[in-house]
Amino acid sequence: MNGERTSAALRLLQLRYGIIGESPLIKEAIEQLLQVAPTDLTVLITGETGTGKDVFARAIHGLSPRRKAPFISVNCGAIPETLLESELFGHEKGAFTGAIEQRKGFFEVADGGTIFLDEIGEMPIGTQVKLLRVLETGEFTRLGSTKVIKVDVRIIAATNRDLAYEVRQGTFREDLYYRLNAVHLHLPPLRKRPEDIPLLVEYYATKVAERIGATYEGIEDDALAVLQQHSWRGNVRELRNLVETLVTIGHGRRITADDVRRYLQRDELPEPTRALVLHSAAQREGQPLDLALVYHTLLELRAEMSAVRAAIATLAERMSQLQTAIPAKREDDDVFSRDPDDFRLDEMERRLIVAALKRFNGSRRSAARALGISERTLYRKLHEYNLTEMF
Repeated sequence: MNGERTSAALRLLQLRYGIIGESPLIKEAIEQLLQVAPTDLTVLITGETGTGKDVFARAIHGLSPRRKAPFISVNCGAIPETLLESELFGHEKGAFTGAIEQRKGFFEVADGGTIFLDEIGEMPIGTQVKLLRVLETGEFTRLGSTKVIKVDVRIIAATNRDLAYEVRQGTFREDLYYRLNAVHLHLPPLRKRPEDIPLLVEYYATKVAERIGATYEGIEDDALAVLQQHSWRGNVRELRNLVETLVTIGHGRRITADDVRRYLQRDELPEPTRALVLHSAAQREGQPLDLALVYHTLLELRAEMSAVRAAIATLAERMSQLQTAIPAKREDDDVFSRDPDDFRLDEMERRLIVAALKRFNGSRRSAARALGISERTLYRKLHEYNLTEMF
């Protein structure tokens, strides 16, 4: 890419999509983006969490001939396995319990445009088969239907997993991997392009200062040095959150190395404790608070307290059940000899799941939160213990 084209491309991607950087690694990724965007090739974007895979996907669509058509983003890891196929391909009325009407899937909605399949490595094998058919023929059927539907959709996929390894492990189809990998665009972690950090800081700080009505006074060189030496496990997303916090709490004042060190240490605290510490710091420094940030913290606290109360209630109910079910132990009696099956780990887990779902009147989301597991894991456990008909 020549100098003029590089500068023009960087300005466009910065202004429209927030893709920032001039390091060789990010320039290489931008060059690939510009080459593949005007085509209909399938793109596989890889990189660690927080490197901007979704941003690059939107830029590819926005710079393509499909830009006026829909861009549909789907997080394959956030949708329970039992629902993912229905969400992607739609279903007919009565196709399964709860299917009270016909519904279009994401592929139909994205017809003529682009569908972005984030966390593609989380997709179940069964759904991978249908996705492969769409890639090869553009055809699929809704759940509960035999009618073939044809669509014209470009697919962009993203993952932070090593799909080649997943193929060897048998958790990802080899044929699908090669179809998705027509163009492989890898996004480098932030720690491998520290020279981009000053540009990123300036960009995010200026944006947040405009939003809160403040004047950004800059950042000291030694503060930048601290940022460039940080490991950035959360990559660009982590840096953006830190800069937004520093500018909001300081209301735009000049950022020092002490500020950076202080807030990097606080970032090791769990949520919402970290947000409370930040708010307390702002009050001590006499700086105005961002009401949106305060509100977000209160919501986090409320959610955490609700989860704690729910977990305590569930534990109390479980203890009550055990006390009722198990006779009092005599001096010469071994409680485990009465019914060993009651103390199998899988039986205990099944009973806890039942108790949690009863406690929350069948709400799987609340039960999963109280049990400390994801909704997707809860769905899998319900199938494993044949509890789907009960709840």
